[in-house]
Amino acid sequence: MKNILYALLSILILTSCDKEDPNSPDNILNGTWEKIEIVTPHLGTKLSKDEIGYSEEYEFFRNGTFTKFNSKTGLTFSGSFKFEAPGENQVDEIRTYINLYFPLSYSQTQDLAEEVPCWTCVNLGPYFYGWGPTERMILYSNNSLVNPGPCCFKDLPIYFYSKKK
Repeated sequence: MKNILYALLSILILTSCDKEDPNSPDNILNGTWEKIEIVTPHLGTKLSKDEIGYSEEYEFFRNGTFTKFNSKTGLTFSGSFKFEAPGENQVDEIRTYINLYFPLSYSQTQDLAEEVPCWTCVNLGPYFYGWGPTERMILYSNNSLVNPGPCCFKDLPIYFYSKKK
């Protein structure tokens, strides 16, 4: 009788464990991603990984933090990220948006800023592909990661990333 009770308890425990979904955005994003292409739509140009001339990597962790390294600047930044579900009217190919937050002080952003006017946002030029100390990336259903750059400049480069094995 004891053996049957232990067997039933074991089965109950094993079946009640949550299995991680390998297709969840958290599981897909976790790891290191490298820049593989830069596309500038209005110029019709594409640069492959070998043509870019520098490397750039993001490493995402399950605890909602990340690091970003750019070999051109030699700088490593870190911060936190949050997922944002796409709206109902957005493209079906979008799995999720990823909002990146860099905890920089106002003086640090002033040191990095370039003079590019657009609304009231601070553009941090070659350091961040967004506005101020934030970036917004898109994780597509095919597991590609894209940083479309600042929202109000549609003619700026779009950055494509691939997960390293």
